[in-house]
Amino acid sequence: MLKVFVAAVAAVFLLAPSVFAQVGRGITEPVVAEIFVDEPFRGTEGITFNNEGRLFVAGNRAVWEVMLNGSSRKLTDLDSNLGLAAFGEHDILAADFGPTNAFRQQRNNDGVVWRITPEGEKTPYITGLGDPNALIVRDDGSVLISDDATNEIFVFDEENGLRLFSTAVNHPNGIVLSHDRKTLYVAQIFKSIRPVIRDDSLWAIELGADGNPAPKAPKLVARTGPMAANDGLAIDKEGRIYIAANGPAGEVWRYDPASENLTLIAGNIPGAASLVFGRGEFDRNSLYVTTTFSGGRGGKIYRVKTDTTGK
Repeated sequence: MLKVFVAAVAAVFLLAPSVFAQVGRGITEPVVAEIFVDEPFRGTEGITFNNEGRLFVAGNRAVWEVMLNGSSRKLTDLDSNLGLAAFGEHDILAADFGPTNAFRQQRNNDGVVWRITPEGEKTPYITGLGDPNALIVRDDGSVLISDDATNEIFVFDEENGLRLFSTAVNHPNGIVLSHDRKTLYVAQIFKSIRPVIRDDSLWAIELGADGNPAPKAPKLVARTGPMAANDGLAIDKEGRIYIAANGPAGEVWRYDPASENLTLIAGNIPGAASLVFGRGEFDRNSLYVTTTFSGGRGGKIYRVKTDTTGK
């Protein structure tokens, strides 16, 4: 009898990672996402507001400004549609795989992060990367860059250049800092890329007083469901984390670090990729969500109403 009990307890612990998606799931009714931009994009990914409150999107292998009425204007061409981040008073940063990428070729170092002005002037800001994806500009001006083809997150600043920040999470995609800057949340999008197998994990990396990872293993804090393919992340003023699940269901989830609840916010957003809270004249109580290529339905930008605002 004791052996049976021990075996049962062991089974629970072995299965524990797979039950994250069930424990603490919210039961509120999901919001119906509205289409904000229908054309001209075939696929979009990165999205950000600059520090003037102007909205920019990476789509059709280019960077665009999107207006309040949903119209858009092209700023400059890229090789890929990846993460964007506000930089300085007016500019943005844009991650770009470059001419090759590890998904189609082999590992490389032709990835680049561009600095782009609202007028479309493009200059290389960070070079020597593999396949840069998500970007965070920290308070000190340094930049965190995830590479979702590997297990690497890099940090760059103009004084020290590019260096490795973390290898704690396999295939890191979206990244976001907690308000107190003590935790880096990381979305894991794949288990592997050869073959491509989607993952559904959200990890928390504890940071030290110097902003670097503490000598602890990352903590698995949530799972959004099999094959969810967690992509972009955002954070609201309460410190809750929003996850764009890029998989077949196309969902937006919210993870609350305080309660550890995971709540489905919206569904039926095919290819949900990146998300950002409104700023400037845009609705501050809405998430704007980009979508990748998805069976001919990708490229749209959706608006998801929420009960809160961004930071």
